[in-house]
Amino acid sequence: MDPAERFVELVNRPMPHAHLDLMAGLIGLAFDPGADVDSMLLGLDRLADDCTPSFDSILSTLFASGRLLGNIADYGDPRNSYLHRVIERGLGIPITLSVCAIEVGRRLGVPIQGVGLPGHFLVVCDGEYADPVHDGARYTPDELEPAWRQITGITTALDRRLVQPTHTRSILLRMLNNLKNTMVAIDEPVQLQVLARLRAAFPELASEHGEYARWLRHWN
Repeated sequence: MDPAERFVELVNRPMPHAHLDLMAGLIGLAFDPGADVDSMLLGLDRLADDCTPSFDSILSTLFASGRLLGNIADYGDPRNSYLHRVIERGLGIPITLSVCAIEVGRRLGVPIQGVGLPGHFLVVCDGEYADPVHDGARYTPDELEPAWRQITGITTALDRRLVQPTHTRSILLRMLNNLKNTMVAIDEPVQLQVLARLRAAFPELASEHGEYARWLRHWN
């Protein structure tokens, strides 16, 4: 089963039975068929092997050390959204770096969760927030909104409902939204075909089907 087909099959199973590492990894593998799932999962295992089971250790080992960095210079590079490439290159964007932290935490029994804020993505563990892109900088709940404003430049109030942990399905959708922005701009037909297959797996995106047809005009 190719990665896109496997993703489509898994995404509509109950989410508790689908690990985030596999689902997020399949997105990247669908665009990069030369890679494989086992190598990607082994890369996460190796990251976990270098950490002790604490939030402090995960943040310092993965991010403060510079082992995983935000690709600020080329944020739109699609490889920033491919989990296997993030692990290989040590470069990603907030959501993929956060997925690495979440999945290293799961391997070590540390309950790290993602937090999808407008314009940014963080992690949280036991009520303390951290920013993988900014060297694992940590924020108390009271420090979170001022930090978010400074990072994003957004001046409106932060909706406190958005500081709650983000579910796996929402993380996957946000990853695909990032890729949509990138792939539509590139307008490469093979990549758009893959993107259409992945996004079509979500019933909540049914209104986009006409848009997919426009992406795939190259094949008509």
